[in-house]
Amino acid sequence: MSERRRTSRFVIPEHTHGIFRVMQDVCVETVDGDQIAIVGDLTVQCGEELLLELPRALGIRSVVLVHVVHSTPVVGHRGRHRVVLRSSVPVEVPTIRRGAVHTTRAPASSLPALGVLMRRVPIRVRDVSTSGCQLESPDLLMEGAVGQLEIAIDGQLQKEPLRVCRSVRTPGGQWPWRSGAHFLALEVPAPASVRNVVARFEILDELAGIRLR
Repeated sequence: MSERRRTSRFVIPEHTHGIFRVMQDVCVETVDGDQIAIVGDLTVQCGEELLLELPRALGIRSVVLVHVVHSTPVVGHRGRHRVVLRSSVPVEVPTIRRGAVHTTRAPASSLPALGVLMRRVPIRVRDVSTSGCQLESPDLLMEGAVGQLEIAIDGQLQKEPLRVCRSVRTPGGQWPWRSGAHFLALEVPAPASVRNVVARFEILDELAGIRLR
């Protein structure tokens, strides 16, 4: 593939808005009924709706809908925050049978432990190539974050796995964060996928260049 082919980037005006689903490891510190405290390298907004996969160490495998109550920076750790979440339903910890008495296992005995937080971040696709794209978002997308770009093309929801390579803040506007991301080749893309749409644009672009010579 030529250098020009690798660096061609395009804007698809009718397909610029979408969702980036980010999956991120977090440390679950405490679970107390419907309140859950986590720590991680993340920036969230009060009231934001998220999904949290609880640690297996609790003896349950469950994904719960949560809302952000408040978030505070962790002193001495840049970008790291302690976040208090409220679950839509109280988290029920399994019980241990001891004779005729059922004793609830205390969550603190299994915590802190690793959980997975899933966020839905609205994005705009600034430009795109067959290897990656540039996104604009209202919130920071952490460098190294892995997620799924969801965008509608011809009435069909297309999903593209991405890894964020870099993020910078631009002054002003509703979309102050700009991030570069690479497509992850986890499977063969569908014919109507973002990558294949851009590949067709690149072919047309090269053919037009040949005719002009």
